[in-house]
Amino acid sequence: MKILITSDWYYPVVNGVVRSVLNLKEYLESQGHEVRVLTLSNTLMSYKTNDVYYIGSLSAKKIYPEARITNILANTYLRSIKKWEPDIIHSQCEFSTFMMAKTLSKMLNIPLIHTYHTVYEDYTHYFTTNKKAGVKIVAKFSKALSDMCDYFIAPTAKTAAILESYNIGEEKIAVIPTGVHIPDLYDKEKLRDELKIDKDKKILLYLGRLAEEKNIEEIIQYYDKLDDPSIEFLIVGGGPHLNKLIDYSKNFKNRANFIGMVDPSEVNKYYQAADIFTTASTSETQGLTYYEALSNGTVAICRIDGSLEGVIENGFNGFCYDDYDQFKAYIYQVLGDEDLKNKLRENARAYALDNFSVQSFGSKCEALYEKAVNEYDYESPFIYKRL
Repeated sequence: MKILITSDWYYPVVNGVVRSVLNLKEYLESQGHEVRVLTLSNTLMSYKTNDVYYIGSLSAKKIYPEARITNILANTYLRSIKKWEPDIIHSQCEFSTFMMAKTLSKMLNIPLIHTYHTVYEDYTHYFTTNKKAGVKIVAKFSKALSDMCDYFIAPTAKTAAILESYNIGEEKIAVIPTGVHIPDLYDKEKLRDELKIDKDKKILLYLGRLAEEKNIEEIIQYYDKLDDPSIEFLIVGGGPHLNKLIDYSKNFKNRANFIGMVDPSEVNKYYQAADIFTTASTSETQGLTYYEALSNGTVAICRIDGSLEGVIENGFNGFCYDDYDQFKAYIYQVLGDEDLKNKLRENARAYALDNFSVQSFGSKCEALYEKAVNEYDYESPFIYKRL
C-alpha cells in the first residue's frame, strides 16, 4: 500500500505529533508499505528530501507559539504526489497540511483518515478570552473537519467522547492509542551517575512540553508542601511557558530543578532514573508521556483525567489523584514501600508492552487503512481512479 502522511510538524521538530508520525512511518515501512510525508518547512523555501516533502510556510506564532501556515502546494510537488499515486492519506494536523490532504484526496479520489491529536477546548486561551464561545468554535470546526474525512482516529476514549459531543458519529471514530518504543532497561545507579542525579534522592519527574495548559504549577505547589527533604522534583523539557514557570517556582521554599530540553536519546534515561513520573495536565488527548513513563517501568502518579482511562489503574501501575491529600498519600505510599514500588514498576512495563507498543499502534492503523480503502472502492461513484 502507498500511504501519504500529512503533518504541519515533522523532524527536526520534536513533539508528540512528530513522535507519533515517526513511529507510525517506521512500523508501516517494516511491513512493506511505501510511505511519504507532506509537511511544512520552517522557512519560505520548499524542498524534498528522500521521501519527505517540505512546503514553504510562514510563522503564525501569534495564534500559537509553534504554528506555521501556508495555502500553497507547489505544482512540482503536486505532480510528484499524483505520479506516485498514493492509496490513502493519513492527516495528523488540522490546518495547512489538512487542506492539502483534502485537496489531494479529492483530486486522486482516495480516502482520507485524520488523527485528532489535540483537544482544542483546552487551548482556547490562545485565540479568545471567552471560554464558552471558544468551545462552540472548536465544536463547529471539528465537525466540519470530520465531514471531510472517511474516519477520525481518537488516541483515547476521552477524545472519542469529546468528538461525539460535537455531533460526530460514533461509527466514524476509531480509538487507537499512539504507540511508543518499548526501551531497554538501564542500571539505575549508573544512570544517576551519568545524569548527575544524587543516588540518595527520591526523584519526582515531570517530562514533556512546558505550556500553560499542562498545569505544571499545581505540581510545583504540591511539591513545596511535601515535608521530606530527600524528595527532589525534576522538570525536563522546554516550551513557551518555561520562563514563567521558573519565575513562579521562585515563590516556594522547595524549588523544582529545571533541566531544560534534552536530546531524545536521553529521555528514557530520565524516566528510568526517576522514582515517580507525575503530571497535573488534563489537556492530553494521547498522553505519550504516560505511555513512555509506563514503558520505562516508571510509576505514574497523575491528576485524574479521562485520558487516563485504560492507561493508569490505581494500585496496579500507578495512581490517579484528585487533590493534594491524595497526591501526598500516593507519593509517600510508593516511596515508603520498596516492594510496592517494584511491583508497580513491573506491572507498568508489562502493561505498556501489551497496549502501547508501536507494533500495537501500527497494526491497528494498518487495519483501518485497509478497511477505508475497501469501503471507498466499493462506494466510489467513479470507475477509474487517479486519472
